[in-house]
Amino acid sequence: MQGLHCTRRCIQLSEDPILIPKRLHARRFAGRSSPSFSGAKPSSPPPSPKDKASGFNATGHSTQPHKAPRGQSAKAVNSAEASPRRRVRIGPGKLIVFSIVAFLGYKVYTWQTNPARSLVLNPRFFTPFILKSREKVSSTSAILNLLSLPKGQNTANVSEAWKTGVWSVQVMQPELQIARSYTPLPPIEGTEPEQVRLFVRQEPQGEVSTFLHKINRGTIVHLRGPRVEYEIPDDVDEILFLAGGTGIAPALQVAHTLFNYRTKPTDHGPELRVLWANRRREDSINGLDHFSSQRAPAGFVPKVRKLADEWQGEPPSQLKEANEESAAPSQPSQSRLVEEVESLKARYGGKVIVDYFVDDEGSYISESLLRTYLSGIDQTANQDGTTRRKVILVSGPEGFVNAFAGPKTWKDGREIQGSLGGLLKKIDPQEWEIWKL
Repeated sequence: MQGLHCTRRCIQLSEDPILIPKRLHARRFAGRSSPSFSGAKPSSPPPSPKDKASGFNATGHSTQPHKAPRGQSAKAVNSAEASPRRRVRIGPGKLIVFSIVAFLGYKVYTWQTNPARSLVLNPRFFTPFILKSREKVSSTSAILNLLSLPKGQNTANVSEAWKTGVWSVQVMQPELQIARSYTPLPPIEGTEPEQVRLFVRQEPQGEVSTFLHKINRGTIVHLRGPRVEYEIPDDVDEILFLAGGTGIAPALQVAHTLFNYRTKPTDHGPELRVLWANRRREDSINGLDHFSSQRAPAGFVPKVRKLADEWQGEPPSQLKEANEESAAPSQPSQSRLVEEVESLKARYGGKVIVDYFVDDEGSYISESLLRTYLSGIDQTANQDGTTRRKVILVSGPEGFVNAFAGPKTWKDGREIQGSLGGLLKKIDPQEWEIWKL
């Protein structure tokens, strides 16, 4: 029984088509689609000598090798039979339509990426301007005077922007296709109304600022804007502006708009106080403020620090001599930017007050100083018995803004004000609106 059982099992296994050797299976079904296992046909008997002589087997298939056409190898023929390919022919009509679509797509792409496609300054596309001149302010900063190209295209747009408040334009670096925002300086007498004047400090890793400091007169510069960052309220009475470095540009914008387009018919009118801080004196040479007589002269504090560090028991009279030497130092003429600030102060009388602070000279915008300014303004308002709208604006490098008002934040792809922080949060000025630029 065991032998019979094994024999029966072997017979069943031998009839299973899965056990057919691969070479035999491939030869049996060559040249036609392989049947499913459930419907497999029995193999045909081997060809007889007569069939071999006639060139056909029992199933009617040729036993002679297939000859390739003349000029074509058998390998190529077999490959073509194994995977026949259908050639797609494109008619002349389709070819013309395809060419037109490709050409239109190219024109749309070049139009969208061409920075000079608009001749009118607008917030969406870049507009060509030409560098008219560049005035050096310090070893690291300059004022660039730009005119629209062709001339006379942007008189209305630029004039309208000056009525809003604080606004900026983007400047594109053409090689790297990157842009950075700059705040234009107010127009000055005797210049074209459409002229855009930028105060630019060259940063070591700044691609756009380096580009603006290297280009020659007559170079095309592409601008996009204006972008209004802060619209000055019509009913504002007091503005305290904290400016760091190039942050003086929006402060001058505020003064220009405030006293040309926001002047109220009141006795006191709006007032602006600017606290301008710089790292070095060269950016604000000969800038004078109400506390200049109480401060150490330029260069005195660094020299005193040096003597104090080197002093090892020497008489302190050296410190007195250092003070005498620095009492009347030879100062160069005012920088171009300080001239504009002082001209602004003279034009509007006591309505504009600018105080200068220089890190190298030991003068800083401290907490106690801010409290003094804010309390003085509040006392004046209380004496008048009137309710005044008061605003604090902070502008400058990111670290400067963060130190006084806290950082801005991003939401939904837009930069927003964020919560109040820094020194102003500690002081907590009541009834003051605070805005970060």
